Amino acid sequence: MKRAIKAISSIAFLLAFVSFVFFFARMQRDNLKASLPVAGRIVELAPASAGSAAPDEMNAASQRAKINPEWDETFLDAIDMNLDEDEDLEQVLTVKPSVSDSGKISIVIADFQPNTGSYFRLWKGGTLAAKPNAIVVQPRDLLGDGSLELLCFGIDEANMQTLTIFKRLGTGPEAYGNVFSASGISFTVNDPSEAGSATIDVFVKALDGSSPLDQTRIAYSWGKTQFVRGAESFIPGENIEQALMSRILTGRAEDFELYLDGLWVKDDEGTSASTSLYFDAEGRKISIHGPAEQQQWDWGRSSAAFTGIYVPISNSAVPEMLRLLGIDLVGIDKVRVRATAQQIVKFAMREDWNGVYRRADAGDLPARTPGTMRKAPEDGTFQVRIAGSEAKASLQRRDFAGSYAGAGGIELDLLEGTFRMAQSGSLFKGYYSIFQLGDSTILDLSLIDEISLPSGRLCYIVEVRSGKNRRVGALVLKPARILPDKAEPLYRPDLVLPFAED
Repeated sequence: MKRAIKAISSIAFLLAFVSFVFFFARMQRDNLKASLPVAGRIVELAPASAGSAAPDEMNAASQRAKINPEWDETFLDAIDMNLDEDEDLEQVLTVKPSVSDSGKISIVIADFQPNTGSYFRLWKGGTLAAKPNAIVVQPRDLLGDGSLELLCFGIDEANMQTLTIFKRLGTGPEAYGNVFSASGISFTVNDPSEAGSATIDVFVKALDGSSPLDQTRIAYSWGKTQFVRGAESFIPGENIEQALMSRILTGRAEDFELYLDGLWVKDDEGTSASTSLYFDAEGRKISIHGPAEQQQWDWGRSSAAFTGIYVPISNSAVPEMLRLLGIDLVGIDKVRVRATAQQIVKFAMREDWNGVYRRADAGDLPARTPGTMRKAPEDGTFQVRIAGSEAKASLQRRDFAGSYAGAGGIELDLLEGTFRMAQSGSLFKGYYSIFQLGDSTILDLSLIDEISLPSGRLCYIVEVRSGKNRRVGALVLKPARILPDKAEPLYRPDLVLPFAED
């Protein structure tokens, strides 16, 4: 009997010990998961028929939070940076309330404690930003005194850009103070001059402007304890039809993304090699091509803005270095791009993005890539590939004029720089250009709507077939997209359009 009781006691103790180890390990795992910000998680969702969602998977390369969240916090991102005079790194965490989808994002600073070798929560402050996928943090010496201010850029619930600046004041719960907080269409932070501190320009919609793109610039400068509002100036926008704006600026980020799709060239006068951007809305990539380098960035989830969108992008080489692009419509086929980079050092990063871009066409590109892309001469001859062979024909622009008709009821009329195209029950019209890019001949169709506003662009690589009574008996049009240095086929069915005999 005693042996049986002893055996039962031993088994009960063993089960209790195993249960304790299991629940302790589970608690540690939950704490470990909680300390990994959302930016470092990979969430796989199983189909409904396959059961519940699979658990989060941890990305070993992700930055992990040094402290655990409080009961009402979800960590969005964690950034190591040195904010004071010691050699130890602080950790800046972006935090969103767990109980609310529309709550404002806060900043938490975890400081290192050398005596214990651990981190402790130093301070927490709120910002105006509300969109968790588009917030970046920069340490900058705005006052020129050697100390670092914390600049927090984001987007609020009204889709306006926000900027909140925190200044180091001391230690404890009041370690940082809010010295600037505002929202607007965009911001410009001007670096400190030799005579004083930095200034901030806030751009907002002009209340009494004649154009819907008119803006007011509000200048802020440093006072005794914070940035104070100063002079205002009117910034006229380009006159643009309200009908065009209402079609492009629908309040849906997806519509503006489709408008951006394609190649844009930086509007730099007097330069032979400008920066260009290629927006691939379907592939979710944005490429920047500069005189010295080429980069490709992953296109995150866009947020609609007052006159465009805000785009979070990341580079696969350094995924933790987020950038926020503000892309605004400033004219017909013209956008302004401003980049804000997440930083871990106080020195501002050079940005080749910033500037005004125009949609690339045959008139813009020759100035950027001389000898590579050129417009077909008005009266001279140029080489066009003959379909099905490596041979080329010497043609003139007037050889393309006329009416063409293909299978499925497709019709194309080319006459004196204008075109009319009927396809799949839709009618397109506008202006056309012929230019050459490398060994390819490009037919560029610039669409306009019923009230003569730009409404899109179609590009084709052109090959020809000879006819009985004319040099161009048929057009073979290969759908393509124009990249900075080449024409890339879209691998869609060719349009074969024989010349329509009278």
